[in-house]
Amino acid sequence: MRCMELRFNKKDIRLPIVTQSLLIRPFALPDAADVLALSREPSAQAWLPSQVFRDQPHAAAVLASLIEQYAAPGHPRHGPYVLAIEHRLAQRLIGHVGFSPLGPDVEIGFAIGQAHQGRGLAAEAVVAASRWAMRAFALDQILGIAAAANQASRRTLARAQFAYCGDQPRRFQGAEQIVSVYRLAAG
Repeated sequence: MRCMELRFNKKDIRLPIVTQSLLIRPFALPDAADVLALSREPSAQAWLPSQVFRDQPHAAAVLASLIEQYAAPGHPRHGPYVLAIEHRLAQRLIGHVGFSPLGPDVEIGFAIGQAHQGRGLAAEAVVAASRWAMRAFALDQILGIAAAANQASRRTLARAQFAYCGDQPRRFQGAEQIVSVYRLAAG
């Protein structure tokens, strides 16, 4: 199956990214309490067990590490580059979207709090962040990997114009499992 391409107009690559409903911005240490709460939701525990935190100091330590990555290495081919998703009206952190190295490629990861799921916000964040990352880091493609059983993440990637490229066994989120691979190519 041929993977689809995404074409975009040149725009400013500064953060934050503002969409109709969202503000996608760098994380800050005061986000630790919200990050901890989001990590304790059943959907996070089921699909992102590597991102579940013991307590607020643990969440703050992980955030501090992610914040350091903005400058060094500062590129998702070499280390994680994870951004906060804030709901513009509520002015509250509702999730994250980020980019990480996956072999020679870059992979997108994302999560939205359960209270905000089913509204298209994850797809809105994935589209906006992917377009931004392609420009900001001169990426020619971004991969999306989801557990094959995670239908919500698979639908989000499809809605965000990532093309389904097949299933394969892989170590993912700490376990061997079948994953679905998606690809978004720059045009």
